Amino acid sequence: MVFMGKQLASEEIRGKTVAIIGGGPAGCATAIRLVHLSRKQDLGLRVVLFEGKDFERHYNQCAGVLSPPIEELLQCRLDVELPYEIFKRQIFGYRLHTGGKEILLVGPHRGGATYAVRRVVFDRFFLASAEKAGVEVSRSRVTAIDFPRTGRDRVFLYTEGGMIKADAVVAAFGLDDGMMSVFEMSTGGRYRRPGKYMHTFVVKIATDRTFIEKKLGSIIYAYLFPPGIPNLDFGAITPKGDHVIANVAGRHATVEDMYAFLSLAVVRDHLPPLALDGQEVYRGKFPGKPAKGTTGDRYLVVGDATGWMRPFKGKGINLAIHTGILAAETMVEHGIGSASFRLYEERTKNLREDYLYGTWMRHLCKAGEITGMLGTILSMAKVDQGVHDALFNAVSGHDSFRNIFLQHVRPRVLANVVRNYIVDQKRRWA
Repeated sequence: MVFMGKQLASEEIRGKTVAIIGGGPAGCATAIRLVHLSRKQDLGLRVVLFEGKDFERHYNQCAGVLSPPIEELLQCRLDVELPYEIFKRQIFGYRLHTGGKEILLVGPHRGGATYAVRRVVFDRFFLASAEKAGVEVSRSRVTAIDFPRTGRDRVFLYTEGGMIKADAVVAAFGLDDGMMSVFEMSTGGRYRRPGKYMHTFVVKIATDRTFIEKKLGSIIYAYLFPPGIPNLDFGAITPKGDHVIANVAGRHATVEDMYAFLSLAVVRDHLPPLALDGQEVYRGKFPGKPAKGTTGDRYLVVGDATGWMRPFKGKGINLAIHTGILAAETMVEHGIGSASFRLYEERTKNLREDYLYGTWMRHLCKAGEITGMLGTILSMAKVDQGVHDALFNAVSGHDSFRNIFLQHVRPRVLANVVRNYIVDQKRRWA
């Protein structure tokens, strides 16, 4: 019965046109997976991807870290292998600063390696891979969309290069304010963009490889709730090939907070000499709350536009690729109707749940930072492998927040944290 259902769904989508708005990781993953499945099952799909950015000149603001299971997603599900020149450095660990203390977190790499890349080079390569796979790429922006009304069963997309009729639309436009407004209006308000955002600032600092090896090596320096900067949730320094990336994020973050972060002694110790006023700062954002109406009649949403990104360790590239693959597989296996698209919501349940667990983790960490308990946890992690692994998986993204909670947030562990915290406080006031 399941096999027959999939057969019928495949017949439903045979010969159809799928339009994908956005040529970032989410859009490319959806397009490549659709083309591969269409070719394998001889479905004759037409897959058209619209991307208005020129990745020779335009950038997606991102620290450019690819973490597990990125290789599995690319190689096993998309048949894409990243060329060696994309990788700037393999990351082997994280030095976490919080609560006035620090710890080096190095975990097992059985889940895969973590790499630092130039994001614009990755985006350029991924879009070229989509074209090579057989995706029809249109270098133009979508300006308006008309979804089906009475007597019409196709979607009309109006672009800078003309009009196209499609049977289904995949919204992979990230947090582009213009496209979110177009999509909200086109869906009659069914889709509602994420209600909250984390504002991000990124600085690229040129230096030589000798400095990087001496001061950073292949370690990302992460700062949770940087001291004296209440607007920031975190900051980080990421080593690349011939430069380092400094980035910060917070719901109320400003460029002044970026400068304040770069001025911290614990941060400056790992940066080359620099004149703050001479640094070029890039501003971006990532979602801090899920969007509404991520599926509807003839459409579904993937990537950042869903708002499912995890607090602290966003893993936006992974989320984008994973949701794109699941979207493509849902359409081929179950069809393009509203009912089948609701199955996409079921298949992404774990991703949405992890956002919730991540939110709880953020609140706990904030409370721990205020009370000083985070410093106690870091001290425990130096002697307790379980606490160390929980911190490593939370910072690196090697495991989900849900699994971290289920495995480590237990009464015995919490009792140990409280006991050690009380001891720390007695020592502090002795």
